[in-house]
Amino acid sequence: MVFNPDDARDVLQDVNAIIIRKRGSFTPGTDFKSWSFSIARFECLAYLRRYQARKAVPADDLLQYLADGAEGEADKVDSWLNALSHCRKLLPEESASLLDLRYRTRTPLEKIAAQWKTSEGALKQKLFRIRNQLKTCILKKIAGTDADELN
Repeated sequence: MVFNPDDARDVLQDVNAIIIRKRGSFTPGTDFKSWSFSIARFECLAYLRRYQARKAVPADDLLQYLADGAEGEADKVDSWLNALSHCRKLLPEESASLLDLRYRTRTPLEKIAAQWKTSEGALKQKLFRIRNQLKTCILKKIAGTDADELN
């Protein structure tokens, strides 16, 4: 739904942050995929409206077309979320804490660097490595191979 890969990552991060912030409003026993997709649609629509202000893009029609295609991929979400949950539990405490600070509470790298007495560059490298570890673990878990330890 989002054209630019960098923008897509930003929108996804925003969607994940909103889901985490609004998790208390989710009613257990209802359809999590529908709930989370509605949040994602609103965020994508907001992005497309901002993008449309810069370019001539028929946001509503385009959003509906892309959303219809995305719904078909929704069934894969549960297995990916389960794999992520499993792999996140394998992270060392320091790595999990860094992920929470950066992505759950959206603490700026500058502030984390000051708290941890390290450079922003070192944190960026550490986050890159953690994300790669999670990605490798998730892909192994999805493929059904051994994913009980991080590489």
